[in-house]
Amino acid sequence: MLFLKLVWRGIRDLFEQFLSLTWFSLLWWVCVILVIPGPPATVALFAMADPRRQVSTPEFRDAVDVFRTAIKRSWGIFLFTIPLMAILIWNLYFFGNTTNLLAAMAPLWLIMLVLIWVLMLYAYAVAATMESGTRNAFRGAMFVLVSRPFLSMILSISSITLIVVMTLTVLPMVLFGPALIASIVNRVVLYVLGVEVIDPSAPTTERARERAHGINPDRGWLARLRPGGDRKAR
Repeated sequence: MLFLKLVWRGIRDLFEQFLSLTWFSLLWWVCVILVIPGPPATVALFAMADPRRQVSTPEFRDAVDVFRTAIKRSWGIFLFTIPLMAILIWNLYFFGNTTNLLAAMAPLWLIMLVLIWVLMLYAYAVAATMESGTRNAFRGAMFVLVSRPFLSMILSISSITLIVVMTLTVLPMVLFGPALIASIVNRVVLYVLGVEVIDPSAPTTERARERAHGINPDRGWLARLRPGGDRKAR
């Protein structure tokens, strides 16, 4: 399944740069608590979780540079999405369990909430990975959402569920939760936009051809534990 494949790639991206992304997640929490630097810190976190950065470890200076240039566009995304989600959550809370006629709108409000949530994630990912302004970030986000509506719905619900689970366990959410969400969303966005992501650990073309013809087959990890196991099989 495509969704699970992209999620697994996002998890791999996190653990490829686990230490640095953990630090960026902790810094992101500090910025969110301070409120004002929260949105640009979100763009910086998505930028540092870009899988195309795997060839080199993201540095703090890189995050600062992204942070400085993302203040306007990040707040544009924030002001367009967060107030709408707050209104929808309030409507669900206030009218959801009442006999008011507006209670019939609850399912629609819930669907809108799910869609706006994933649209916000996509917009931050596009703003970070494509260095797009607010308008182009939403254009890219809408393209991803419209192109893959079913995938987007699954991603939205899954990310909310993952956040709830990690929040209940506290430590995972604090240490790497934000970076994990950013890594997974980045993978989805880059895939739908058709951006090539080179895997540095993938075999070369020559090695793939050798594998296909059974030349110098890879030894299993048990064989590598034996004396001389690190040498190529003859």
